[in-house]
Amino acid sequence: MSRNGVNPLYRMSQPPAKKYRHSNEGDTRKFKEYWTEKFGMREKDNKALCIFCYESVVCRTSSVKRHFETLHKDLNNLSEQERRELIFHELSNIRNQSDEGDIRKFKEDWTEKYGMSKKGNKAFCIFCSESVVCRTSSVKRHFETVHKDLNNKSEEERRELISHELNNKRNQSDSDTLVTSVSSKLSSNLVAASFEVSKIIAQHGRPLSDGEYIKEVWLECAPFLFDNLSEKEQIIQRIKELSVSRKTVKDRILKLERNTAKQLSKDLASCKFFSISVHEITDITSSTKLAIFARFCRIDKVCEELVNLVTLPECINGVEICKAVMNELSIRQIHISKVVSVTTDGSPNMIDKETGFVNLFTNYVGHPLVNFHCIVHEEALFANIGLRELQEVMQTVTKVVNYISASALNKKQFQNLLNEVDLMYKGLKMYNSAHWLNQSFVLKQFVECLDEINLLLTNQQITFQEMYDIMWVCKLMFFADFCKHLNDLNGRLQGSGKTLDIMFDEIKAFEMKLGVFKRDVDTEKFRYFPNLKRYISNLQEDDKMYHQCLQKLFLKIIESTVEQFSSRFIKFKELEQTAKFIKFPDSMKLDELNLQMFSWIDIDDFEMQLIDFQSSSIWSRKFVDLRADLENIEKERLETGVTERSAENEVLRIWNTVPETFVCLKNLATALLSIFLSTYSCESLFSAMNFTSRYRSSLTDDTSNACISLKVTKYKPDINYLSSVMQQQKSH
Repeated sequence: MSRNGVNPLYRMSQPPAKKYRHSNEGDTRKFKEYWTEKFGMREKDNKALCIFCYESVVCRTSSVKRHFETLHKDLNNLSEQERRELIFHELSNIRNQSDEGDIRKFKEDWTEKYGMSKKGNKAFCIFCSESVVCRTSSVKRHFETVHKDLNNKSEEERRELISHELNNKRNQSDSDTLVTSVSSKLSSNLVAASFEVSKIIAQHGRPLSDGEYIKEVWLECAPFLFDNLSEKEQIIQRIKELSVSRKTVKDRILKLERNTAKQLSKDLASCKFFSISVHEITDITSSTKLAIFARFCRIDKVCEELVNLVTLPECINGVEICKAVMNELSIRQIHISKVVSVTTDGSPNMIDKETGFVNLFTNYVGHPLVNFHCIVHEEALFANIGLRELQEVMQTVTKVVNYISASALNKKQFQNLLNEVDLMYKGLKMYNSAHWLNQSFVLKQFVECLDEINLLLTNQQITFQEMYDIMWVCKLMFFADFCKHLNDLNGRLQGSGKTLDIMFDEIKAFEMKLGVFKRDVDTEKFRYFPNLKRYISNLQEDDKMYHQCLQKLFLKIIESTVEQFSSRFIKFKELEQTAKFIKFPDSMKLDELNLQMFSWIDIDDFEMQLIDFQSSSIWSRKFVDLRADLENIEKERLETGVTERSAENEVLRIWNTVPETFVCLKNLATALLSIFLSTYSCESLFSAMNFTSRYRSSLTDDTSNACISLKVTKYKPDINYLSSVMQQQKSH
């Protein structure tokens, strides 16, 4: 208890007396009419608005009074009668100006009379840099009260002072603008340079920390490279300011990838049709990812772009794959109603009739899809089935190769043997069962180095019984020759820029070649099996009986391959004639086209438009010239192995010149051009994903995917835009 007998805790619990009185008034926040006459206030949006400075004040007498006494001291010092007259005069001006509708408009004569310049929606005093409400009375009062010394001068002197001050302001503004512009440009250039460094690091699969290494190299080389230049020190200083720390490089890579992803999403949203290719890939960390590629037509180019790499759960099934694909397309706001075709690697998760991805995705799309199992994978699958009986050969080859390659001493001795006989190889290629094409190269090297391998094993007294088995070696030679033919086909099917009919032609040609291979083995000429022929010709007469026992096995393998080939490529045969339409619209008949899978696109008037098109010599002639041009492109590809021009891009370019009168024909051609015939893009991603560096395998999924995306995309990030919206941050 205190001395006056009041409990101090009770006092603390009571509100201050002043606040208590306000709460009893009940009108603390209400505008009071007398504030207008006494303080020059008007009511606006539940607040008090000062008619002199146009500032809003809380509706409380103490706040209104304090505003008037502190900001308008000159008015507060006037007599009550003078103050009322000024307030009344200002209110009259406001009403008049409100009727004219120019309360907030800046007037040009204020500059000459009062030294005001326009800044935003206010008048800006060039002498004291204060802003004033755009009202003649407010501008005049500011000049007469704040700048009394100028107001007392003659009109001529006042004009000269205002003109002089305006010139000073303009010169200072130009100088500041120039400095700011140069500084901003310098900062933007440094950021752009760091983006370029980050892009190169990502595209070459280097560790993110290599940015500092690159910067160090530049700093060491700069004194020598720019020794005779007057800007040498500035150049070195600029390099020092370059931000390329690991954290910065990571941030730049993510921004670059988002920029290219935005470009892709925009193109997919604007294209008429597109197709997707889906493939499961395992990276260096044994993590299973789903590669989703899109193929679409953009202006005069047929594009194949990586949509995303999605990390899949441990339990992979068609439902999870479908969910991942739908989610990626939904995030990019891409309508699945434009999907024409789906190409997969042919795994059970993809093609199961009930729970496979293709079936589930087709149900979501709502119209029939042209679904293919990749040509490259089809060939790989039937090769594995047809050659299953020869897998024991591959097992022994793998053991021998691993024995030689695993030991540094064995590897060195084997290299010396190869050098002695001037063979082009420096060693044996390791076999990777995950990549089927690797098998052909391993066998090719193994057969060509077989004598040297036997010599090394003999010297080291290591015995592999199969190496001395004539029947096993015959199988080895046949396997090497036959895989080479399959690999040749695979090589021709791979790559971009090929039209549908060229791919189909390759398949038909190989189908016919299989018949030739069978006849070649049956007649024992072995013209197309050179390794087998050479080995048999060197056998003793007594030993030649062994290869005759194997003849039935070899024929069985080829027959099995023919059967698998026919059954697995039946889908392609159904579309073979329709695929020719993109190059032969001037001669194709309607009954030759299989339009059932394309009934959902706008082709209702297809037949009538086809008649009109084929009756026009102008448009028909375009495709005659196109085919002649495509012959030259294909000739160049066959003779040199490469061509600068893309056949499919040339086809698309011609179709783009066809008028919209034949829109149904153009729709079918665009849909056919957007179809994936292989997952080659996904296959080529295999090498981009499997970085051998231990630094790259520890990246997060987002960063790793961004690096891979920048490595495979054809889009160029808009670095000028990215650098212009960022502030330069020095490396630390």
